[in-house]
Amino acid sequence: MVSTLYKNITPSATISLNNKFSQLKSQGKSVISFAAGEPEPTTPIEVIEYAFKMAQAGKTHYTPSSGIPELRSKIAKKYSDMTSKEILPSQVIVSIAKFAINIAVGSVIEPGDEVLLQDPSFLSYPEIVKLFGGKPVYVNSNDDGSLDIEDLKEKISPKTKMLLLNSPANPQGWVATHEELKALADISLDKKIYVMSDEIYEDIVYEGKHESILQFPGMEDLTFVVNGFSKSHAMTGWRIGYIISPKSFSPYLDAYQQHTITCAPSISQYAALKAMDDRVFPQKLKESFQEKRNKIYQILSKSEKLKLNIPRGTFYIFPKLLNGMDGNKFSNDLLEKKGVLVTPGEPFGPSSKFNFRISYALSMEELIEGGNRILEYLG
Repeated sequence: MVSTLYKNITPSATISLNNKFSQLKSQGKSVISFAAGEPEPTTPIEVIEYAFKMAQAGKTHYTPSSGIPELRSKIAKKYSDMTSKEILPSQVIVSIAKFAINIAVGSVIEPGDEVLLQDPSFLSYPEIVKLFGGKPVYVNSNDDGSLDIEDLKEKISPKTKMLLLNSPANPQGWVATHEELKALADISLDKKIYVMSDEIYEDIVYEGKHESILQFPGMEDLTFVVNGFSKSHAMTGWRIGYIISPKSFSPYLDAYQQHTITCAPSISQYAALKAMDDRVFPQKLKESFQEKRNKIYQILSKSEKLKLNIPRGTFYIFPKLLNGMDGNKFSNDLLEKKGVLVTPGEPFGPSSKFNFRISYALSMEELIEGGNRILEYLG
């Protein structure tokens, strides 16, 4: 019999839509997908060639469970420079970014503990919390997509153990300001609440700049930073990222990884090592995304049946339907009638029933065509 734990996992809400999309594509229909959460380009050729060279040199075996030393040192230096704190290589564990979120959550919460997360937020967060016996508690967003800090204060209880923070944020594109991060750090320190800071979109910020909550005094004892190379260097298939943890947690996180994935893929680690030297590709990628953001916003803003904010980061936009149709029906109808795949909003949080997510990480030609088909559907 399947365990209760596994039965309580909510499957991905997009699987059936993706299956239908694939079926239409195989039939030769003209279909466009706004669903993929990954950059369109291929990984930089220099990264691929270096990884291939390392494979030919025999780097195809197990690595230390926490990652190759040279990569951990580079990551530690990056965050030391970013936060003006001494981040040690021993605090860094090279992993798979989504798995690193699991490691962080599992290292802190006990069954019955509460974990705060923004409504809306990345759809895997609540499922990860539930996997470890925790209870997800949603915190409201303001009209501009930012986290409602006053509501967060009200949602804190004696059972609150952790806040899952994502900035730049999937799906609404919010980028936390210095003042917002300082307010969250003050709450964390006052209430002794741990923070898992998911910074995977750090290189895709259009207005302002990315900052880490780790920078504030005292937060080195309460913050887990999760980051990676999937979005910055178009490396989703390499499955490579990392976690920076408080010093006292590092040995336990490493032990957990030893008994699960053992270590991150060796060749992917060397690819990441090379990627850390490349700041040109992420900049060009961001400029491309900014152009596409402006275009999709310009197209969708023509419809009076949509309410949308212009995202300040990521490559997502999260419109709200004003025609009374929920996101699930809209997504199914749009695919059937116009051949356009978008992601329904409901899985991202209870407030998002009438939203849908668009990933504009596709070609400009497809983006314009897909955006215009959405307008046609909305009439």
